[in-house]
Amino acid sequence: MRQKVKIVLRAVLPSAFFLLTAAVMVGAAEILGEKEIIFPEAGAIALGALAAPRLAWRTDKRSVFFLIGICACAGVLIVLYLPLPLAWQLIAAYLFGQAVLLASRTTFAPLISAAVLPVLLQTRSPVYLAAALALTALVLLLRSALEGLGLRPRERFVPLSPSGADWADLWPRTLVAALLCLLAVGSGWLYLVCPPLLVAFTEFTRAGNRAMRTPARSAAFLALSAACGAVARGVFCLLFGLPLALAAAAACAVVLALAACMKLFLPPAAALALLAMLVPAEALAAYALQAAAGAALYTAFACAAFHPPIAGAALRSAK
Repeated sequence: MRQKVKIVLRAVLPSAFFLLTAAVMVGAAEILGEKEIIFPEAGAIALGALAAPRLAWRTDKRSVFFLIGICACAGVLIVLYLPLPLAWQLIAAYLFGQAVLLASRTTFAPLISAAVLPVLLQTRSPVYLAAALALTALVLLLRSALEGLGLRPRERFVPLSPSGADWADLWPRTLVAALLCLLAVGSGWLYLVCPPLLVAFTEFTRAGNRAMRTPARSAAFLALSAACGAVARGVFCLLFGLPLALAAAAACAVVLALAACMKLFLPPAAALALLAMLVPAEALAAYALQAAAGAALYTAFACAAFHPPIAGAALRSAK
């Protein structure tokens, strides 16, 4: 009997904690009237740390907390004290995030979003930093609870040793992102460079990344997740006048279903769904379209520049 209960809990509780994180975050933002409490990357961290069968990154809890704090603070400081046009601020934030990722000796790419998001939103308030830290702490506490119940493994963190090649990869990756930042700001298609896409691009360019075994499916998953967030908000909030927290939970539930159906656990997908809760209501359709275009572009660039054999195989199969 006890074993059956544990099996049920293992199947239900991690996903419930993931949905709870999204609902609590968006609900708090609604109640307090502070949209800057919505930190979409908390959804990505929750998906990768709670709902995924294994921790999605090589890292530990302490590193996750401090890296999010460092990068969130850096993003706000860039907005306040780096007197450059938006595109160049975004490039600086992305470059900083990559450098921190390599220096941290982890694979915890969501830290990049913590640096880029306040720049994209031009956030100047300490509320963003406090919310990012509080929500990250909540996810880590829930992860500890799952480990204590034996529903998730306690994973040992072995720091990476970045090579010269890893540091060299930073520059072509930044060049691609910089070109898209300049294009996005110049064209007004800002969501081409929304932070979860930059996180996904960074992960896709890593050697041995599993998502790049099926690049088309990975790009489709990201695009569908952004669309889920936009549709959920449009239907629940704009059409029926229901709370935004309900839309966020519904969007994340669909992301979980997609992950199970497509056999992919891409944490940036959850962040894309939750970012739709921050987008102006009149821009929801544009957000879904631009995020889909961005997902396709970043995946194509990652294949062509960092995984040539996969790109070649895809071209041969297309012929």
